[in-house]
Amino acid sequence: MTDTDGNLGSQLPVSTENVCGLIFDISAQDSFWESGAGSTASQHLKDTVVELNFLEDAEKVGITPFTDGGENDLLHGIPYYHISHFFGLAGGSGRLFVMFADCSSNWNAIVDMQKAANGMISQIGIWTEQNLWKMPDSDYAVQIVGDLQGIAESLANDYHAPVSLLLSANTAKLATSSEPENTITWSKIPSCQVNARYVSVLLGQAIDVQVTKMQMALKSCTPVGCVGAALGCLARANVAESIGWVDQYDLVSFIPDIEFGFGDSTPAESKLTNSTKYSSLTKAQIEHLDTMGYIYLTKYEGYSGHIFFSGDPTCDNGDYRTISRNRAINKSRRVVRTVLLPYVNSPLKIAPSTGQLSAAQITIFKNAVDTVLQAMVDANEINGFATTIPTTQNVLATDTLQLSYKLVPIGTAKQITVTEGLALKV
Repeated sequence: MTDTDGNLGSQLPVSTENVCGLIFDISAQDSFWESGAGSTASQHLKDTVVELNFLEDAEKVGITPFTDGGENDLLHGIPYYHISHFFGLAGGSGRLFVMFADCSSNWNAIVDMQKAANGMISQIGIWTEQNLWKMPDSDYAVQIVGDLQGIAESLANDYHAPVSLLLSANTAKLATSSEPENTITWSKIPSCQVNARYVSVLLGQAIDVQVTKMQMALKSCTPVGCVGAALGCLARANVAESIGWVDQYDLVSFIPDIEFGFGDSTPAESKLTNSTKYSSLTKAQIEHLDTMGYIYLTKYEGYSGHIFFSGDPTCDNGDYRTISRNRAINKSRRVVRTVLLPYVNSPLKIAPSTGQLSAAQITIFKNAVDTVLQAMVDANEINGFATTIPTTQNVLATDTLQLSYKLVPIGTAKQITVTEGLALKV
């Protein structure tokens, strides 16, 4: 007996959940494309989206590493810094789309990037010098997040290209009705949980001489941040995994120690007066960030010499409160749509005795959806699912087939609580 390949093919769509994007907002940079490194790189980067697959690709298009922080470094070396972290944590290669855009009036660059990538990007990092916090009255409030959520909702609903957005904004200064305030009061840091499931806010950066020079080269004193590292972890992670997983995502090779890059941004001998080092914070101050819904760099007592993300919360406190849950539902949305698209305008068989969808037709659609969702179960991306196709729907009258599915997500051990004690015997 001889086996032959019948070329039966596969219904499983190509996986794109590890494809990332990175946008640098240059709205605070004067004449960015007209002088210095910007003018040299403009032929490759201006008004366009480039795809990088290796770190070497960045230098080929004019994104160069930090040298002196002057005009010879593209955006003072910050883009190269984050791109190098991305590829370092992603395993040396990957798919990273990069764009430099003026986002002063809107965030349409996110849509432009997703269109340029044919909707394949699953997460986009955003580095901007725009202020994250403002002080309209006596309390701080969050800016930017709501606008980003609106863009992400449009991508999901109008373009069928849902994406998680990771925001690294200017936390060194507080926007006020007049001049920006240099001092950030820790206890006034506001919650970023503003019903924005597609957005997460990153805080923290490396304690490093180069990072300090890059930050101080910016008139805005915007922290360099850790968005490249976060994207690198997501590029490597299963959709159900938190980038805060201690066993898998140790950042110490890239971030040797932690500061937040804000506190008092008044310059003092080529550095901030107070950059808020992690070691200077109390447990209550760190827990405050957790309660407010931020992703921040952290350490664990008794596990010295290691750096991690605190978790993967989004700016939402409901069902979609983590990036991993959003990535799982977003992937299911993409793959289910892909397997159903071939059936658009297809004939539907009706049971003559009832005038309703036939059992055989229901089985065809259910099998198509169940196949791709079962693949997610097999890949440990979800725990289970249920697909429902109502048998009583009147497709002859509506020309519409209705179906629904529910996912059981993978859980996350955000905390582990242990009770201990002594006993005479066990």
